[in-house]
Amino acid sequence: MLVEGQKIFEDDQSIMYAFEWPGAERSGEVKMAKSEVQARLSAADSDLDPAAAKILIKAYKEARATGLWPDKVIYAA
Repeated sequence: MLVEGQKIFEDDQSIMYAFEWPGAERSGEVKMAKSEVQARLSAADSDLDPAAAKILIKAYKEARATGLWPDKVIYAA
């Protein structure tokens, strides 16, 4: 699985990424309040698209480590 994400919006409260699965006809956008990311990703009944969740998990980890939300995110598994 390869999912690519690109930050398309950020302010103090929220973050938005566009994502796509190269070679597949699947893409979308995900916008979320920064304060909700961890809780939404860990919720057992999360309504997030799996590709969106992978992008947010990777971006969130980088944001926690560096203090900055990345412009680009690539998830490969």
